[in-house]
Amino acid sequence: MSPTSPQSLHMVLPRVQRERPVVLHVDDDMASLMMAEGALEEAGFDVLHAANGIEAVDIFRQKEPDLIIMDAVMPVMDGFEAIRGIRQLQAGTHVPILMITGLDDFDSITRAYDEGATDFLTKPINFFILPHRVQYMLRSKLTADALRSSQSKLDNAQRIARLGNWEWCLASQGLSWSREFGRVLGLSENQVMETWPEFLEHIEDADRHNVRLLAEQAVEENQPFNIEFSVPGPDADSYRRIRLEAEPYGQDGGECTHMLGTIQDITERINAQKQIHNLAYFDLVTGLPNRAQLNEQLRYTLKLAKRNDNKFALLFLDLDHFKQVNDTLGHDAGDDLLKQVSARLTHVVRETDVVSSSDTDLSEEADSQHTVARLGGDEFVVLLGQLNRAEDAARVAERIAQSVSEPYKIGDNLVSVTTTIGISVYPADGVNAEMLMKNADIAMYHAKESGRNGYQFYSRQIHEQTLARFSLEGDLRDAIENRQLTLVYQPKVDMSDGTICAVEALVRWDHPEHGPVSPAEFIPLAEETGLILPLGRWVLCEATRQMQTWIDAGIKPLIIAVNCSSVQFQRSDMIEDINDAISASGLDPHLLEIELTESLLLQDIELGIRILREMKALGIQVAIDDFGTGFSSLSYLKRLPVDKLKIDASFVKDLGVDAGDIAIVSAIITLSHNLNLSVVAEGVETQQQYDILHGFDCNEAQGYLISHPMQASEFELWLSQYTRPRFKRAAGL
Repeated sequence: MSPTSPQSLHMVLPRVQRERPVVLHVDDDMASLMMAEGALEEAGFDVLHAANGIEAVDIFRQKEPDLIIMDAVMPVMDGFEAIRGIRQLQAGTHVPILMITGLDDFDSITRAYDEGATDFLTKPINFFILPHRVQYMLRSKLTADALRSSQSKLDNAQRIARLGNWEWCLASQGLSWSREFGRVLGLSENQVMETWPEFLEHIEDADRHNVRLLAEQAVEENQPFNIEFSVPGPDADSYRRIRLEAEPYGQDGGECTHMLGTIQDITERINAQKQIHNLAYFDLVTGLPNRAQLNEQLRYTLKLAKRNDNKFALLFLDLDHFKQVNDTLGHDAGDDLLKQVSARLTHVVRETDVVSSSDTDLSEEADSQHTVARLGGDEFVVLLGQLNRAEDAARVAERIAQSVSEPYKIGDNLVSVTTTIGISVYPADGVNAEMLMKNADIAMYHAKESGRNGYQFYSRQIHEQTLARFSLEGDLRDAIENRQLTLVYQPKVDMSDGTICAVEALVRWDHPEHGPVSPAEFIPLAEETGLILPLGRWVLCEATRQMQTWIDAGIKPLIIAVNCSSVQFQRSDMIEDINDAISASGLDPHLLEIELTESLLLQDIELGIRILREMKALGIQVAIDDFGTGFSSLSYLKRLPVDKLKIDASFVKDLGVDAGDIAIVSAIITLSHNLNLSVVAEGVETQQQYDILHGFDCNEAQGYLISHPMQASEFELWLSQYTRPRFKRAAGL
């Protein structure tokens, strides 16, 4: 469904005629709207959209949706004001409102509840959990409605929803409650609790005062209230999280004499939310913040530093010889080493005293900015908030280097590693997160070149030296001119029948002096220097020529896939290069597939759409490569004239092991098929991965399970001998 229009509003039936609940989603972020819409509609909801608070109030007044999902920060009118406006409408008194906020702080949450929000979620939203949250809120709403209509309906609703109910007499302070209420609080069958004050005593000390005050305020103002609090758990050091909801009641609508309410144990939901948050923001191996959490903290630190004119530092760490430990002792030993390194880094940073003196009112804020994060592999980042002097970062780096270099006990082995550290300082070395991270990384690589096990501050001179040191521009230029480059070919399997349906052309460089050069080295270099243009033209021409040569030799026509870099894509002669290659080779354009990364397409979406349409006009196919590793903007995806998505190998690697990757892959495949896109899985290395992908109706598979990339002559022989027995079961033959 597109954003709400008069036509779409007309399609929404009145509440009494609806077969499906209607959710109004209010957000100015199109990507969030589209992802939520897909999840909610699949779960059985109809969805309306609004881009700001004013639109939300107007749409609610017209169509009275069953539930509202409201973003906090929007233009024109924010979510807080919109909630206030909806609550002032007669139909909006009790409608559930789920506030979405990126501000996980007490003040924002309190304000949301003060304005009338029913519940809240913090960003990023888990769109797999969202429908369940909505369903939960609607169940709670139905329960509250039943309380107001009749006690018998309430009893039936409680039996179905497993909610406890209670009634508080304001005059006597007496409390009556259901059996389920007692179970939620952990009361024994014969335990007595007859008054509201007795109930309050079951609440944890930290929450009791807030519950008492909120209840008293609700009674005084004759208003409903809801609150979450903790009660003791079955074990001495455990607790359970409880949600309490209440409505005022007076005889024939008169003065409030009672509070009627429900109670529910939401411990499992809270634990699930924490688990989801941990998966999104913390490294699974070390428990440290991951890149996403670091970026959040870095944005906050930048904001604070700009406001207070402070310095802070980024330390980019890389473990020396970590790969040797992994290769020698195995990945479990490597993970153990990473955990021990993480503990030492955390200890050093916790003990540091580089922040401003304690007599400033900023020292507490600065201390909270110290962060140790793992980026992945053997790379870590230490964020030091609010430095007195840039040199203080050097003292921390020295302590880190000394601590990390102490031996580690890994199983029965003593292992020694060191760390190399690059340092960038705000604002001298960058005024935004990307620049500071990049420059700390450059400084780290320069320190490695200088001998490892040390640290290096970033400087412009280092930047230039590092680029020069890693530059193979001259050799690459010679390689293109002297034909030292070759193509290798990696086949793709049609998962419906196990046949070979396509082949990807990959460029390789065999340096005359240094031997094979990794594409990870020379492709970025080619993009930086512009050599990617002649290189890309050669790859296109050679790949299409080779495929036509195979066809002429009697080999079954296959789709030939060629990668396209951002530099090529943004050149005005890209289409001309493709057309020239097709014309020179005589290849049917329908057999050529161009692979583009999603991040490339999102750099300039309008330009991307225009170029893609020109490609499609030639008759070629277009695939989005490495899908899922970038922003994965679904609102843009539906606009792009593409044929395929390639799931990145990082998601395929742990299929059968990581439930999160299974969920992501399944969602990508389902989404793609809903958009009439084929799906190719990269990096398929095991039969288990293949079987799981086949179970999800993935269209094509590519990876070492099928074959390594091969020279043209090797591929011809391999194809002639190819049989399908190992894929037979998976393909359902």
